[in-house]
Amino acid sequence: MKYFGTDGIRGEINKDLNDKVINRVAKAIVLYYKVHKLKPVLLIGNDTRASSGYILTKLGNVLLTNGIQIEDLGVCSSPCLAYTTQKFIYPLGLMLSASHNPAEYNGLKFFNSSGEKVSDEFEKEFETLMDKKVNLPNKTFATIKNVECLKEIYISHLKDFKRFNFPILLDCANGGTSEICSAVFPNQEKINIRPTGTNINLNAGCTHLEMLKALCIKKQIIGFAFDGDGDRIHVVDKDGSIIAGDKILYILSKFYQFSGDVCVGTIYTNLGLEKALNNRKITLQRSDVGDKNVYALMKKNNSILGGEDSGHIILSKHMNTGDGVLIAIILANIIELSGMSLKELLKDYTEHIQLRKNIKVTNKSIVNDILNNVEIINLIKQFEELGTKIIIRPSGTEPVIRLFAEHKDINTATKAINTVYQAILTIVDKE
Repeated sequence: MKYFGTDGIRGEINKDLNDKVINRVAKAIVLYYKVHKLKPVLLIGNDTRASSGYILTKLGNVLLTNGIQIEDLGVCSSPCLAYTTQKFIYPLGLMLSASHNPAEYNGLKFFNSSGEKVSDEFEKEFETLMDKKVNLPNKTFATIKNVECLKEIYISHLKDFKRFNFPILLDCANGGTSEICSAVFPNQEKINIRPTGTNINLNAGCTHLEMLKALCIKKQIIGFAFDGDGDRIHVVDKDGSIIAGDKILYILSKFYQFSGDVCVGTIYTNLGLEKALNNRKITLQRSDVGDKNVYALMKKNNSILGGEDSGHIILSKHMNTGDGVLIAIILANIIELSGMSLKELLKDYTEHIQLRKNIKVTNKSIVNDILNNVEIINLIKQFEELGTKIIIRPSGTEPVIRLFAEHKDINTATKAINTVYQAILTIVDKE
C-alpha cells in the first residue's frame, strides 16, 4: 500500500501527513461517495491530539463544498466512533488518531457501516481514488453538525455491562478514553485524564506502564491501561505483573469458548497460548499483524474471540473492533463473579519467552534485502532447528524493521535475537 499502513493512514503531522495527503484523502472521500452512491454524510471523531482540528478543517474545505455533511462526534475513542457508526448506520466513520504514537503523529482510520475497520479492497480502491487526477466541482455546500450527544449512547452501552463493585485503577493515556472513563467509572480512581493536546501517550497508557505499575503495587489494586484512542488494553496486577493481550485472550477464552471453537491470534501470538488452547480442544488460527487482519480471519472462521499481544482484543459478540474499556469491564466482571484472582485465572498458562528489537532505517524496503541475504537465511534456519521462531518485518507505522525471536528458553531466545540483530545491522549500515 502507498498510503495505508497496518492501521489506517498515519504519519508525523506536516511531514508524512501533510496538506497534500490530507487533500487527497478528502478528494477520495468525495469520489468514493459518488461512485458508491452513498448518503452524503460522514461521521468524524478524534482523540486528544492538537493537530486533529487542523485535519478536520482541511477535510472540511473539500467535503463541505462538495455536498458531504460532516457530523462531528468530537473527542472520543476509536471504539466509540465505531459503535456510533454502526448504531446509526453511517455510510462511513472516520477516526482521527495515531493510536499509541506520540502527539506529533496523527492518522485517519475508516470504519464501515457495520462498525468494522475497512477491508483491504476498500483501501486499494481508496488509494486509487487518492491518486486520480480529477478536479472536483466545489459547488454543492454542506454543513458541519455537532453530534457529541451520541457519545452518551455508547457510554450507556458500556454501563450496561458493568457488574463488578471492587476498586480498580484506570490509566487513560490522556487520550480518547479520558472523558468516557470519567462517565463510566465516576467513583473509580483514574490517572492521565487531563489531555492538553500534546501529552497523549506521554509516559502514560498501555505503552508506558511505569506509573500505573507503581500505583498498583502501592495501593494493592488492579489497574487497566488504554492507548491514545482506546482500542488497546493492558492489565497490571496488584504485584505489578503485566497481563498483556495473549494472557487476556486466554482468560476470555475460558469463559467464552468451548471445545471445537477457534481463537484468532497473529504470527506473534505466544506459542504458550496456542498450547493452552489446544489443551481445551480450541484451535488457534494466526493472521498477519494488525487487528483488521485478526477480525477478517475471525469472520472467516466464525470465531467470536481474537486479538494481539499488543492489547487489541476483539470480542465480536459485543463489538466488531477492539475496545479497551469494554474488555476492562468484562475482565473485572470475571474476577468478581468467579471469585478468582488474575493469577488463579492464569494458572494453566505458561508463556514462551518472546524478545523484540527495532532497527531504525531510512527505507523500509531494505527488509527485502535482509530476507534474501544468505547469511540471514542460514542464521534463521540454524535457530529454527533449535525450536526458535524468528520473524523479520517492516513496521506498518514507523521507519523501523522489527525483529522477533521466541523460544521456551531465555538463553536460546537471547542468543538468537542478538545474533540476527547484528547481522541485520551489517546490512543496514551499508544502506
